[in-house]
Amino acid sequence: MNIKKILKIFLFSILISGCGYSPMFMNFDNSDFGININNTSGTRKINNLILSNLKSYTKRETENKFNISFNSEYLKNIIAKDSTGSATEYKITIHATFTIQSLKYNGQMNFSESFNMQSMSNKLDENDYEENIQTNLTNTITRKLILRLSQLK
Repeated sequence: MNIKKILKIFLFSILISGCGYSPMFMNFDNSDFGININNTSGTRKINNLILSNLKSYTKRETENKFNISFNSEYLKNIIAKDSTGSATEYKITIHATFTIQSLKYNGQMNFSESFNMQSMSNKLDENDYEENIQTNLTNTITRKLILRLSQLK
């Protein structure tokens, strides 16, 4: 019985190692481009999160530079209420529009991420949860931007 298990594990590891799998976001730190942030507008908190995520790309000295201006928008809409009229579910949406200029590309990229959040009885916990959602949605938008920029170079 043990020999069968060992053989299965061995065969499985050989099959996986030979398939050529590599994670999609593995080589982001090795990207050969830099970013100059020219202008930001919109929701200050979202802008600060985006700037923080792009910080490692702003100090790179490379010939392939992207000049970026962006506008962000944060929306929190009520999508469900209980019988007393209190909100029970919200839809949190973050929109970001990036205006990009470089030697190879001039144009705009729009990204939007949303999440449905249940209301909580403890408003302090709800605010903390909302901030975590904002951070996660902003991180997703920033990763999508970096992926698109790495494909342009």
